[in-house]
Amino acid sequence: MGVWLITGCSSGFGLEVAKAALAHGDQVIATSRDASKLTELKNLGATTLAVNISAPSDVLNQFAAEAVKIYGKIDILLNNAGYMLEAAIEEATMDEVRAQVETNLFAHIAVTQAFLPYMRAQRSGVIANMGSIAGWTGIVGAGHYCASKFALVAISDTLRKEVNHLNIKVTIIEPGYFRTNFLTPGGARTTAAKVIDDLKPVMDPLRAMLDAVDQKQPGDAKKGAQLIVEALTGTGRCAGKELPSRLLLGKDAVQLCSGVVEDWRKDIEEWKELSSSTDHDDV
Repeated sequence: MGVWLITGCSSGFGLEVAKAALAHGDQVIATSRDASKLTELKNLGATTLAVNISAPSDVLNQFAAEAVKIYGKIDILLNNAGYMLEAAIEEATMDEVRAQVETNLFAHIAVTQAFLPYMRAQRSGVIANMGSIAGWTGIVGAGHYCASKFALVAISDTLRKEVNHLNIKVTIIEPGYFRTNFLTPGGARTTAAKVIDDLKPVMDPLRAMLDAVDQKQPGDAKKGAQLIVEALTGTGRCAGKELPSRLLLGKDAVQLCSGVVEDWRKDIEEWKELSSSTDHDDV
């Protein structure tokens, strides 16, 4: 029986993964800024705690110590909490940009740092960061969100290499479009206060697309959550498989990312000779 600590459990993937982990027979510590929003999970047997993942490190370190005491360990840490800032690069204020990166990147790093000492001590653990297909390509109107997810890829990949010898596994989970409240205005999708008329020709279609796809996304969050539980516990369909550095979820994610990789490959090949011409002659 494993012990999970999951952030952002009031809705979406956090809620569904917590439910799937409980159904798997694991113990779950579910968190949210407001623990009163976690009643469903509490009734299902989860331990529910309130935490602001953007709190100072000393607060998060104390939170981690208290969380570990509940079951004596944390086997799986899922950094799930996050949101999307909808804004053109120029439209967002720097305060809005900092808040986006604080939640989607810095807070994940801080929570991870708080729990890593316990995983190092037990010489085992799994750390999963919730990324996105936005960590593969820039998306008009979501550049700051993309930037936070691109950076989270680098953090996850580097940490994976740093702690592998300690039997701590690290991955970043990258869903495509899933039918959650993520795109619902007022949910995990926020809009910058500033609007630039010159940018409406690119921003208006993006907003119309997001509104149109909301609650019509192809991904099933319950199925995605089930795969996440199997992948992070190495059970079911994932038994015997090595946890990948990047775990894609959804047919749209596989298709988009495959296309991105192919475009990268073409650019590398086309520019290979010129790119290689910049070394010293004696190399």
